[in-house]
Amino acid sequence: METVLDARASKMFERIPSVPRRRLLEWAVRLEADPFLGDQIVKERIPSGLSRCRNLWRLALPDGWRALYTVVGFEENKTQAVVVWIGSHMEYDRLLGYS
Repeated sequence: METVLDARASKMFERIPSVPRRRLLEWAVRLEADPFLGDQIVKERIPSGLSRCRNLWRLALPDGWRALYTVVGFEENKTQAVVVWIGSHMEYDRLLGYS
């Protein structure tokens, strides 16, 4: 099991402050042991821009930051947690239609 950032999340990762960035790196290590640690997003709430994700999970980061990831399996019995989005709480609420 490994945790990776997709191209979009890599760009977002660069703009977040150091405290949430450090916590996301800590989460990445924990996700390798248990990829379903985050809070699952119900399928109806998955935004159209992330519709390629069959499942979506949320990680709460310090200072109101959020990260979304999906768990992907491969034929070789390999699993990846792929971080697909990182943003502020306000951006997260807009993305998922809460505000």
